[in-house]
Amino acid sequence: MSTDIFETAFKAVENIKSGINTGNSLEAHGHYDGDDISRYELQWGEPPLKKELFEAEKAAGFNAIRLPITWKHHFDSEGNIDKAWLEYTASRVDEILSLGLYCIINIHHDGGEGSWIVSTRAGFEKSGALFARLWQQIAKRFEGYGERLLFEALNEPINERREWEANDPDSVEGTLLYNQLFIDTVRAGGGFNPQRNLIVMPYAGSGVKGRLDTFKMPADPASDHLILEVHNYDPEGFCWFKAPWTVVRDTWGDAADLEQIATFAKRLDRFKTEWGVPAIVGEFGSQDKQNEPARAAHAAAFVRAMRMIGVKCFWWECGAFCIFDRKECKVKAPLIVKALTES
Repeated sequence: MSTDIFETAFKAVENIKSGINTGNSLEAHGHYDGDDISRYELQWGEPPLKKELFEAEKAAGFNAIRLPITWKHHFDSEGNIDKAWLEYTASRVDEILSLGLYCIINIHHDGGEGSWIVSTRAGFEKSGALFARLWQQIAKRFEGYGERLLFEALNEPINERREWEANDPDSVEGTLLYNQLFIDTVRAGGGFNPQRNLIVMPYAGSGVKGRLDTFKMPADPASDHLILEVHNYDPEGFCWFKAPWTVVRDTWGDAADLEQIATFAKRLDRFKTEWGVPAIVGEFGSQDKQNEPARAAHAAAFVRAMRMIGVKCFWWECGAFCIFDRKECKVKAPLIVKALTES
């Protein structure tokens, strides 16, 4: 199949205006008895995803949706994905793409805390083949989809000690090995996959200086079709309800807050420039503490700083982060939506 119509990674990021996640839905996971596969996405308290929500997000100014997906509990001992689950996720992808939006799909809570994908060499040697097997099937299912569908390798990979701040050679190498295997597996597929835009992230999805300094972009036989992704929830005391390692607050906007964003922007801009790749912030946001004006000010400043360096942002949307009423499919935090889409 011809791939000469595919836009480059730089063009894709340029065309993404504002992004939003569908958190705690298709990546929610747990054990339950029953045949109704739709119950999986209800386990963490969100209503089922439906096209009306995607329509509302588009109407509000978002043109890209990151659709996190967890696959554990949905494949057998040989790594064969349950067809019903694969088709269930594909139906959401189809709804998003039918609206002319960009869509990112990934392997989500199979990595991260307590999961079977472990970011070390030993972890890779144990689970790499299964990881590749999943991506072979995902890539095959979506091989005929066009350039608005992007694949993301693995969400926030960490080591078996669950050390979010780790930067040791073994943990770093584990992430690099999974990223390279992801590239090799997808590129070996058919359809549009040899030049699909693909996304990789550093250990833990972190954009701190040490993590970026040790991270390396994987080799790719395709030219200009890789994107770097990092996540940001700074300042943590403002963005989270619970952050016992710092001071929790509901205000934002002093000189230190502004400098924190500026420092992050400089660091990310230097890294993506050195590697010659575009970048996105795949997750950022703040939880509701009855402080929408402060949250909107933070969102506006962050998005503006990222756009100044050509980076696009995806709001983390679930629970206390929500800026949409996901049941009624309507905006519930208009100041934040405006900040995200107009900054």
